[in-house]
Amino acid sequence: MKKLFSLLLFLIFFSQIVYAQFQEKEKTFFYENEWQNFKLSSQSKLLINPDTTIDIKFYHLDINVAIDSQYIVGSVYIKFQPIVNNINFVRLNLHSSMIVDSVCMDAVSSISNNDYILVNLSGNYNVGDQVEIKIYYHGVPVLANGIKGLRYSTHGYNEPMIATLSTPFLAHYWWPCKDGPQDKADSVYVDITIKDSIINGIPLIAVSNGVLDQVDSSSCISRTFKWKHRYPIVPYYVMAAISTYRTIEQTYYGTYSTFPLTYYVFDESYTSALMGVSEIPQALDRFIELFGDYPFKNEKYGMTELSFYSAIENQTNTITRYFSSSDFLISVHELAHQWFGDMITCKDWHHAWMNEGFASYSEALFVEYFYGFETYKNYMNNFTFYSPGTLYLTQDSDPFNIFQEIIYEKGAYVLHMLRGVLGDPVFFDCIHTYATSDQCKYGHATTENFRQICETISGQNLQYFFDQWIYDQYYPKYKYKFLSEPLNQTTALTICQKQVINGWRPVFKMPLQIKFQFSNGSDTLLTVMNEEENQTYYFNFVDSVVKVTIDPNNWVLKTVSFDPSINVSLNEYIDNSVFKIDPNPASDIITVTINPNLLYSIYTMTDLSGKVVLTGRLTSECTNINIEELINGIYLFKIGTLNKQTIKVLKK
Repeated sequence: MKKLFSLLLFLIFFSQIVYAQFQEKEKTFFYENEWQNFKLSSQSKLLINPDTTIDIKFYHLDINVAIDSQYIVGSVYIKFQPIVNNINFVRLNLHSSMIVDSVCMDAVSSISNNDYILVNLSGNYNVGDQVEIKIYYHGVPVLANGIKGLRYSTHGYNEPMIATLSTPFLAHYWWPCKDGPQDKADSVYVDITIKDSIINGIPLIAVSNGVLDQVDSSSCISRTFKWKHRYPIVPYYVMAAISTYRTIEQTYYGTYSTFPLTYYVFDESYTSALMGVSEIPQALDRFIELFGDYPFKNEKYGMTELSFYSAIENQTNTITRYFSSSDFLISVHELAHQWFGDMITCKDWHHAWMNEGFASYSEALFVEYFYGFETYKNYMNNFTFYSPGTLYLTQDSDPFNIFQEIIYEKGAYVLHMLRGVLGDPVFFDCIHTYATSDQCKYGHATTENFRQICETISGQNLQYFFDQWIYDQYYPKYKYKFLSEPLNQTTALTICQKQVINGWRPVFKMPLQIKFQFSNGSDTLLTVMNEEENQTYYFNFVDSVVKVTIDPNNWVLKTVSFDPSINVSLNEYIDNSVFKIDPNPASDIITVTINPNLLYSIYTMTDLSGKVVLTGRLTSECTNINIEELINGIYLFKIGTLNKQTIKVLKK
């Protein structure tokens, strides 16, 4: 039973006015921060070239972060295994603003070179060896374009706010690591030492990923917060945030698991934050139902307030600007990232849509769960994307050119379209299988991994879908015209794709829902497979058709318009000079009478989605075909390859 508060949220979020206001806010923070404001004019690429000879197993960061000035000193212990034989050095990423003081354990020396450090090892190591190195370093952290890295700010009454923003591969701006999405450490420990301070009556604390194992207050001037996270994690989701935080504690009680929810908020926003996080358990309910159990249930889910930027889905501890109700769907977006982005990480940023598109679409799924399918459809309208560009990012080495609108908006709409193609039961089975697959869980995935799962479950070849929506750009521009002849109980509908005139792909193959409205006020909804530049469909309707609507539920990203200049003819449907079918409608046996010239031709019968349900060879001028196994519906009967020989068979 929905809480009364759900109704309140509905009134807050989902009126049409607030839809527009919220979407504008969300786009401003997700897209403009990541895409416009964050774009460097003086640097187009940052080549991190991660070392492909090693497999990172463990990081232990031990950092002392100055509060009154911008300075960091610390060490990182790294455990790794070679994946090739005979290595005697490793290459790690570390920004040139950070200075290496020394190395030890299995490391004997290091050389800094731009944003790399080459660490010379104490010997030659082979596959299966376990290598341990420790790097001591310090420096004044710099920011990428004044935004990302280890960032100092303030909030409230000049209270310090220090936080890391490291996506997509900017962790090395503040600690030495093998940066980027390719290599997940099995776990990470983060010790953060800060000055022992109480500011405006609130203690200064440091938060990170996972579980707070210990607070060491043995020093009279500092405290060390020791965090442990025991799940696979990429470096850029390792986080630190330091401020005068108050905590909001909840517990999630689910069917499959129970775990803490911990929110770190500013005193000045504590009251609004209580409202802003109250529905997180309901969002977890929905996502656990759809995607499988919360990936990090043995630790926690948390959020940490920044008061600047938008949000980053740091593993188990999202950082976000505010917790207010008006930002709630941003919180929903980041929560979904715990499955898509954190647990399952895109293999490289070419496939960034698999992080952001899935998270954006999860917003719509949450809206549908609480407020129904019509509200879901309205929400999806915010993700229509008509600009050029492919979802597969051809350039992924520039951190300032990854978080584009297309991966959020079109990425979400592609999943919406896939749902329309597959139908709800199959689609949600695909999503759940993908999110729980041993192949992807706590690892990496590509578009092809997801496609393979969808094809296996659906039994369909979906290459056409992924080719045109992931690896190609734009959308179909449909024009249509129909004729209705009630005397013959026949309606002809011609749909043309006109995008080729702009140089786009000439044909998008998609199932299209068609809504027919009749003169008696009734209507019906049918689905056809559209896969030609000019394609005519014929239907048996008793009443005259007065209006046709192409894709009334907007399952396809498109434009559509009526074009009176299109030539539509009923002649080929009612011309029986080549072949005819009796009876029509039929219930068990149909007799196909053909012109002798068509003897031994192949016939096919398909449903309106294009699936072949019967096929065979015509061996006489009058051939009986058994259709008893077919379900009620409208079918297409074709002889050979001539489209004009298409006729409908209506089974009673």
